[in-house]
Amino acid sequence: MGHDHPAAMSPCINCGRLFLYDPERVVSVLVDPETGRYPEPSRRHHAVRVPACHFCVRAANVERRKRGLPLGYEGDTYADLEARLAQEERWR
Repeated sequence: MGHDHPAAMSPCINCGRLFLYDPERVVSVLVDPETGRYPEPSRRHHAVRVPACHFCVRAANVERRKRGLPLGYEGDTYADLEARLAQEERWR
């Protein structure tokens, strides 16, 4: 049985922990691969998206709430993928 949804694993941009995620839905940060930092406007076309794990997104959202800033998405980005993979395992 093949996967009917994408799955990827890579380190978190913040903590470096390897984690599993859906690359179409994961929270990510734009990074200039040359500098390893958020890209200058003139270099945005070189930028790549680097994923953040759910632990770091939740921790960042706690700080954002304290400051009254908009929250990063926490929804089912991570949990939904884990649930779908678990469901697929049960059918094997």
